[in-house]
Parts: sequence; structure tokens; C-alpha cells
Amino acid sequence: MLFRRLLRLLNVPGSGSRQATENQLGRIRTAMLSVLQGHGGHSVQRVSQRVRFAADVEALWYLRQDVMIALSAIDGETAARQQMKAINSMFKGGLPGSMGPRAHQRFTKNN
Repeated sequence: MLFRRLLRLLNVPGSGSRQATENQLGRIRTAMLSVLQGHGGHSVQRVSQRVRFAADVEALWYLRQDVMIALSAIDGETAARQQMKAINSMFKGGLPGSMGPRAHQRFTKNN
């Protein structure tokens, strides 16, 4: 019990309660299916099925790109990015640190 509390304090991935992880998985899955709902087509149905059967938060993290592509084909990239923004924030705390969103830096060449 003390060990588990210590891991949670240190924010070690996989140390949170199973219930919290399941709740996060359900919220993310529902949000992804919600943005796909109402859109027809084989590709949307295929992505929806993969989201429905994803085993964990990590699997949903990798499916984000597929959801983005499906939405982009229907609504355009700008609208798809806007819809995915809220979903992306739902992954906070549920992934290993190396898997989270990365800040992109632009490098400029000084002459």
C-alpha cells in the first residue's frame, strides 16, 4: 500500500489505480467515437472499430493519427485538428513521459 502511494506521488506510469486508468480509457474512447459519429464511409467505420476494440490508453494514443486522417478527409485538416485538440489533452497523465505530446521547435539558420 505504501509502495503504491509512493509510485503515485512520483507519477510513475502504470502506478495509478486500475479504476482511474479504465475511466480515462473510457473517456478517451467515447470522445474519439463521438467525433467520428455521424460520418459515413468505410474508412471511418474501420477506424471506429479499431477505437472500440483498443485494449489500452497507449493503443488509443497511436490511433489518434488514424482518427485525424479520417476526419481530415471529411471535414478538412483545420477542423480535424480542432476536434482532436480536446482529445489529445485527455491523454495527460496516462502515458509514459516519452509518449506525450512534444513541443516542436523551429530552427532558423542565422547568416
